[in-house]
Amino acid sequence: MRKKQSREKQAEEQNTHIRELDRIYRADGRANETAEETEQRSSEDRLRTIARLNNMSADESEQRHSDDRLRASARRNSMTTEETEERRSEDRLRAIARRNNTTAEETEERRSDEQLRAIARRNNESFEVRNQRQASDRLRTLNSRATESNEQRERRIHCNALGNQNRIGFDELFMLDVIDSS
Repeated sequence: MRKKQSREKQAEEQNTHIRELDRIYRADGRANETAEETEQRSSEDRLRTIARLNNMSADESEQRHSDDRLRASARRNSMTTEETEERRSEDRLRAIARRNNTTAEETEERRSDEQLRAIARRNNESFEVRNQRQASDRLRTLNSRATESNEQRERRIHCNALGNQNRIGFDELFMLDVIDSS
């Protein structure tokens, strides 16, 4: 009995040692990996882990992962255009944040700053002036939205959805008034 336990312990230690060497060799080979290879490998690792946890084969797990993506896509398709665009934007920010190991807010701020710099270069306006103007615009928008009622909010969203239709109607009425007065 003792001999059997000793052999099992020795086999376990040997397996642990082999796994450790395997990890070291894999880590050494990863030094020259591209980002795509790293992403592919980590995706495969996740699928293998999930498969082990769920007692599935990797193929079954891949099929389930694919089905999950399809269900998520179907859920997204039942959203409004604005919700879809907002979600897509958030997904892009999360992907960028993962790549840069930053939070989504930091990434959004950096992206906004980069856009401001590009616009400032085009307009020959300093970044600080542009940034200050945008910050005050955001503050005005936030203040006005904080005090608006639900009815006003619904009206604003509705008008945004209509786009230029309201403005065109107003311009036509204005032109008719000008013509009548002459």
